Amino acid sequence: MATPRLARLRMARPLRRDDEGVSTLASFIGVIILVIAILGVYYGYVVPKFGAPPLRSQSGDQVQVDYIGTFSDTGLVFDTSLKSVATDNATYAKAFMFSWHAWQPLPVTIGSGGVVKGFDLGIQGLAVGDSKAIVVPPSLGYGAADPTKFVVKPLFESVPVRVTMSTTDFAATYRTSPVSGMNVTDPFWGWTQTVSVAGSIVTLTNSPVPGELVRPYGAWNAEVLSIDDAANGGQGVILVHHRLDPTMIDRVGEKSAGKVVFVLTS
Repeated sequence: MATPRLARLRMARPLRRDDEGVSTLASFIGVIILVIAILGVYYGYVVPKFGAPPLRSQSGDQVQVDYIGTFSDTGLVFDTSLKSVATDNATYAKAFMFSWHAWQPLPVTIGSGGVVKGFDLGIQGLAVGDSKAIVVPPSLGYGAADPTKFVVKPLFESVPVRVTMSTTDFAATYRTSPVSGMNVTDPFWGWTQTVSVAGSIVTLTNSPVPGELVRPYGAWNAEVLSIDDAANGGQGVILVHHRLDPTMIDRVGEKSAGKVVFVLTS
């Protein structure tokens, strides 16, 4: 068996000092030291000062949210969880449908469907103390408006002087039985009507005065411009001007039992 021998490295050229190699190594060591120094500063100063990254909301989390709900076209507030906003009408003008309730943060379980989808998606990824403007399109809210629910009225409206209906409809509308000569109040216009009964037919004669201001549904002003008692073959015409303008959008409407019956939208 051959005796093992020490292997000797062979150089293609004599070993000599490689100044360039030494400087490269020194630079590498310097980089390592610099990186270590930077990490030392980060973990020794930045992390203790700012702490760990905040927890951010995600699906399944239970959170509490303060909010101010406004219409994008008018900026009017329709709901809020903040009493300071609810009581400040100068800074936060209110929409007609705004209503008072207990002022406290809204509890939400993200992803559970407890709020409209657009709002649910909007609060995901937020940390405690964050604020964000969330725009909820109809497709992620309550859907597009139902066109069958819109009632269009002209600003200058013609109203018959005399209106007829059955005794049954009269009783349902005015909550009383019709008697000739009695006066009732029109439920929409608020003006006085005189009743005339012929069998099962009731004739109501509207009797406003030109220049009179009336309040349809008690919600806005309208002016009686003129009355032509002989127009339309004796039916008569009352011309009324609704005193409405674009500044009243979302501000005018009617409520019944706490629910919105209608609201001016355009």
